[in-house]
Parts: sequence; structure tokens; C-alpha cells
Amino acid sequence: MAKKPQPLAKIKYEGKQVEDGFLDARTAANALIGIDESLRYFIYQEGVDMQKLPFEIPVKIQKGSWEALFPDNIDEVLIKGLLTWGAAKYGGTALSEMAKNDFKNIGFKDVFKSAFKKMTWVMRIAIHLGTISIKKLSSIKFTDNNTKAHITNAKNETLEVPVEFLEAFTECPEYLFDKLSKVVDVERKLVVLYTDDKEKLEVKVDHTQRRIFVKQDESDEVLFPALNHGDYVELEGHITRGNEQENTIGFQFDGHILTCYPETGKITDYKDALFLNCTVKGYIDRLDKNGELNHKRPRIRFTQIRVSGGLRRSGNLFDTGS
Repeated sequence: MAKKPQPLAKIKYEGKQVEDGFLDARTAANALIGIDESLRYFIYQEGVDMQKLPFEIPVKIQKGSWEALFPDNIDEVLIKGLLTWGAAKYGGTALSEMAKNDFKNIGFKDVFKSAFKKMTWVMRIAIHLGTISIKKLSSIKFTDNNTKAHITNAKNETLEVPVEFLEAFTECPEYLFDKLSKVVDVERKLVVLYTDDKEKLEVKVDHTQRRIFVKQDESDEVLFPALNHGDYVELEGHITRGNEQENTIGFQFDGHILTCYPETGKITDYKDALFLNCTVKGYIDRLDKNGELNHKRPRIRFTQIRVSGGLRRSGNLFDTGS
């Protein structure tokens, strides 16, 4: 009996909530849209010609967890669909030679493989760092003639990454995997798997890592309810970004990104603290845009940022001290 061909790649959800291979219609729709959006982004990065073609990404749903399987002969599947479009474009019902010539130089399988590998690596790097919003990395070392990057995270763990995939991470939109990851729950894990004769790449996203990829404002729950408006706090975390126009910084704390703004001055005064582990000192602000005390996500009006390692900022200058 001939060996059943293995899929080139798969995206699946596993856990108790999908043991019978089912997702409700709305959840399944979000998952499929998320798959299409995520993969299409990386496919488009492979060449402008792909953006001009009306191709569809084929998936085959399989029971036994909820799996979207991508066949090893995906190039044949894509070309078949494109030739049907080409026949309509050039007239007649037969597949025209003009249509074939349009696609003969496009290696669809190679394009798809490269896109899927980039997608998997980008998610691996984001999970390693605990965020996808950091685009400038400070703890990084290059080896092998600058073809490999060794990225150290806040836990002092190191991940070796081919440089081409590091570049894909720094260019990736922050919420590209939002729909794909919203399906993740306590008993439903996302698994992205790519495999060929030479390598196997796999990444898993559980409910504790879901917030890395999902928009932070989607929840209606009050975040950190123990932090009351006006409370003085000293919180340890990581500064992920700065927005000069809004005069705010993003501060990663306990798995969430909090918006912080200086009590006086501008965030440019604190540029040396960007992308570093810090202690932010200041006051909790829960006023919404109308001045009402009902903001679900606390902000911090900070008076000081202390960079881990003994340096702290006082006004516009660094000094030493506790």
C-alpha cells in the first residue's frame, strides 16, 4: 500500500475543546480568516508578482483536533485555480497557452514554503521575547558571518535565529496574528507546524501566550483591579516602544502592555531607557477620555524610570543610587 503523503504544513488547534474535531461556526470563521491573512502577508513578501494574482490559499480541514492541512502538492493546486482564472481572462473554456506562460516561472511551492517558515519563525521569536511589538533588539549577538542571531530575553534565555527570519520579525505588523490567536483558550492551544525532508519547525501558543498576539483592548474585564486610581506604584517590567506624538511609552508588565506618560517633560528625555528592563515609578491613572473614573486598563503617570542594573533617571539625567 502506497504511503499516504504528509502535508507540507498545518495550522491546528488542540485541547479538550476540540477533541472531536469541531469549532463553532464563528470561531472557525475567525480561524480561517486568520490563517488566510497571516499566510498571505508572508506570501506577498516573496515577490510583487504574487500580489497581482487572484490566488486562493487551499486548506483541508481534518478531524482529530481541528487541523487546517496544506498539501505537499500545493503548487499544483494553486496553478489549477489560476489556470481556471486565466482561461476566463483570455477567453474560451480551454486552458490557454498565454495563461500557462503567465505562471510557468513562479515556483508556488517554494514561495509557500518560504512564507510558512517565516511565519513560524516570527511567532517563535515573539514567544521567546514575550512580545511582538519590540522591533529594536538590544540583547543580540551575531555569529557565522552575520548569518545567525542569538537573541537573549528577559529570562536570560537565548534563541538562535537565522538572520533572514529576524528581519521578517522586525518588519511584521504588530497584530498580524490577532484573529489566529483569538481562538486560543485555556483548553484550546494553537499549533503551527512546517516540515520537509530537511527540517521541522513547530510553534505552540497557549492561553498564557495569547496576549502576545491579540490586541490588548479586546477584553471588557478590568485589568489589574487592585491598582486604584491615584495609587503610587513601583512596577518592574520592560519598555517596548515610544510614541513621541502622543508622548507615551509602552510598558510590558505582568503579560500586558500598559501606556505610561511622564508627569513632566517629554518621553524623549527617557530615550536611553527604551527596550530595556526597568522599574517605572509613578501614579495610576484610570480616567477615560471624558474624565470619568472608569478606564478598564490602568495607565501610569510616571515620575521616574529606573533602568535595571543600578541606574535611574532623575529629571533629564542619569545618576546612580537606589
